[in-house]
Amino acid sequence: MNWVNRTYLLHLSSTVITTFGSAAAPVAIVFTVLGGDGSAADVSAVTVAGLVPALLFFLVGGVVADRWPRNLVLIGAGSLSALTQAALGVLVLTGSASLGALMTAAAVNGIALAFTMPASQGLLMRSVDPEHASKAFAAFRLGLNLAQICGAALGGTFVALGGPGWVLVGDAVTFAIAVVLRLGVRIEGRIKVKGSPLGQLAEGWREFRSHRWLAAVIVQFAAVNVLAVGAFESVLGPVQANTSLGGAAPWGTVLAFDAVGMVLGGVVMLRVKPRRLLVWALGTAALTVLPMLSMAAGLPLAGVCAAALLGGVGVEVFGVNLMTAMRQEIAPDRISRVSAYQSLAGFGLTPVGAGVAGPIAGVLGAGGALWATSAILLAFAVVALSLPAVRTLMVREEAVAV
Repeated sequence: MNWVNRTYLLHLSSTVITTFGSAAAPVAIVFTVLGGDGSAADVSAVTVAGLVPALLFFLVGGVVADRWPRNLVLIGAGSLSALTQAALGVLVLTGSASLGALMTAAAVNGIALAFTMPASQGLLMRSVDPEHASKAFAAFRLGLNLAQICGAALGGTFVALGGPGWVLVGDAVTFAIAVVLRLGVRIEGRIKVKGSPLGQLAEGWREFRSHRWLAAVIVQFAAVNVLAVGAFESVLGPVQANTSLGGAAPWGTVLAFDAVGMVLGGVVMLRVKPRRLLVWALGTAALTVLPMLSMAAGLPLAGVCAAALLGGVGVEVFGVNLMTAMRQEIAPDRISRVSAYQSLAGFGLTPVGAGVAGPIAGVLGAGGALWATSAILLAFAVVALSLPAVRTLMVREEAVAV
């Protein structure tokens, strides 16, 4: 595998390790709140406490990651999360974790995430060569998906066996291990100081706007997050599953097939190298509408699971081809800032879908809301694919060197 190098391997290993711990930690947080006589509203408060700082600092994180060596940014953010989770774990183990402490820890981790995501994307782009970018990104995302699935699946078991405090301490250990691994990454180069932070932020926005295809793809990315993740997976899917599929257990099966589809999509992209990157990206992103349509149409569980499997494949093929296009087309010294705008559009807008899904379902019913959201998501895909800048973007023999 001549596309695997030291930086890529260390970055992949450290990210997979922290993803595993971070997937288990939310289960520990929920049971810490509920075990302390907290309510569902308290769980939501902790979640929001982590979300808001992340949204506020994403663009700042993008500027910092393009201004400073990205591996050092990741080491700093990882160290902050390790200390935060360790302190929170001790508080939980000693029975001293108040709601305020949980919210404070969530806020600090949200800030760390805002610096981690743009720096991680930028370092990943730097660590792969153009010829093998698609395969490298597919392997990276495959590792993350497996870590996310295993961490989330085992989180409940770990909480039951050792208690939530030890799970949080374990999460701190994963961050610490990742920091040690990232110390082995060669520093990218001297600090890039080009103008003021505000000027760099504006420069990142100009870079984002200069690529006509990018706005269309990010809008589609946001639509998938708002409708397929926020509205469907958070609200409409569970509600409809409770009505037509038999409750929580069948819905869990649907989500499992979606996860398997994402893994399968990663395997596909290890072997396939499309030339029309964005046609593949947006065409497969449209597959995310299939689970929504299958439930709206009242298909049996087997049909919904098959649709969820294809939807998961679509998510992964979309993600790999988008990353490959960005690696090829975006200026290397601006990639983290552009990635921050991407993260803000997806991560930040997902709760909007969950927020509006309930009122829409109240008017149209869950089935009617699923038909409506499916139509909107398909319309976004059709409009994006109709743009010449999207249809004509091809893989080049040589991309900009990072």
